[in-house]
Amino acid sequence: MRPFTRRGSVITVTLHRLEADMLKDLAGQLTVLLGGRAVTHPVDAGSAAALLAQLGIGGSTTTPLDPALARLLPDAYSNDDDASSEHRHLTELGLVDRKIANANTVAATLTADPVELDGAASQSWLRALTDLRLTLAARLQIREDGDDGTGDTAMLDVYNWLGYLQGMLLEEIESGEVGNDGR
Repeated sequence: MRPFTRRGSVITVTLHRLEADMLKDLAGQLTVLLGGRAVTHPVDAGSAAALLAQLGIGGSTTTPLDPALARLLPDAYSNDDDASSEHRHLTELGLVDRKIANANTVAATLTADPVELDGAASQSWLRALTDLRLTLAARLQIREDGDDGTGDTAMLDVYNWLGYLQGMLLEEIESGEVGNDGR
């Protein structure tokens, strides 16, 4: 059974209930992980900082200590700590918000029957699957393709399964692009 099939502009998701529940749980865990990074000091309503936060501008100036968060929110400039800090401060909040929104899209769409993704939802799924794989790769200490990392085999199996889902979804997304088979 293929996990994703395209009909016109809609991609239908077909997962076993256990797989759907696991994916929903992983998306929730990702939201919690990222949500801890979104917490900032309180700002006065109407202040410039509050306005910037509403626009998704703001955030920490330091690289996350958690390796998974550091992988999800990498430094923009590896050789310039000051520039990287400034870039992080200006962009992190918006990036975290978008990553949380993608994970929430996965969890929300998995409650439907059937699970159908339009173009925007399929892109959110693709980004969330990438973030989930990056998180597990950090936990498993996988640094590059082909690296088996360390850790338990169950976590590695989930990492590989997410990669399979990611590849299958990408295949279906690409099959609907202009110049392909016309679907």
